[in-house]
Amino acid sequence: MVEQDSALGGRAVAVVPARGGSKGIPRKNLVPLLGMPMLLYTIRAARAVPRIEGILLSTDDAEIATVAREQGVCAVERPKELARDDSPTEPCVIHAMDWWAEREGADPEWVVLLQPTAPLRIAADIEAAFDVLLRTEADCVLSVVERREFHWDRRGDLGVPKWDISKRPRRQDLRPDYIENGAIYISRSRLYREGGNRLGGKIALSVMPPERSVDVDEPSDLLLVEQLLRNRGTENG
Repeated sequence: MVEQDSALGGRAVAVVPARGGSKGIPRKNLVPLLGMPMLLYTIRAARAVPRIEGILLSTDDAEIATVAREQGVCAVERPKELARDDSPTEPCVIHAMDWWAEREGADPEWVVLLQPTAPLRIAADIEAAFDVLLRTEADCVLSVVERREFHWDRRGDLGVPKWDISKRPRRQDLRPDYIENGAIYISRSRLYREGGNRLGGKIALSVMPPERSVDVDEPSDLLLVEQLLRNRGTENG
């Protein structure tokens, strides 16, 4: 049993949704990155966070379930109706919460949603999100990446700037946008129960660096992630 962080006011459980199918990249969650299935980067990051008491992997796939169990993670069998290409994530999380509540007698206070398509996320990023959550006394926190970009609207083939082209600012002087990177969502479990949503109430942001904010969606993303992982290994070695 992991020692509970009293500052959180309740138990924190991670849910990792990992279905077997994928259109863009076949068997995406098991694609090897530097010889290790992509899914394992998320599991190992979660296991290194003391505030996370348990990890539930939600899957419809026997091979993915086996990989999870070999890591000491609870594999929750996801119903087929929750494993379609168009299935939203929240019902899968609620299904995993039901599994936990049936065995533990109650929901955890906090649900940490960790999507395996963010393999560059590390334990320190999850810890930082918890720190923001506690500092702000928010109901949920999500990870974001900061961008400073020149935005345009498109009308047919014509462009309409969202900034004053007569006074072009330096890029570093632009007001930053904060974009969800899909890596971390920590929410009070009641947000899922009451609204079926990972977000609600007082929402906090935890900023992650760009080099750990790649969300794997296309084959080209895999090449980028592998290079960033190699760079990380070189820096650490």
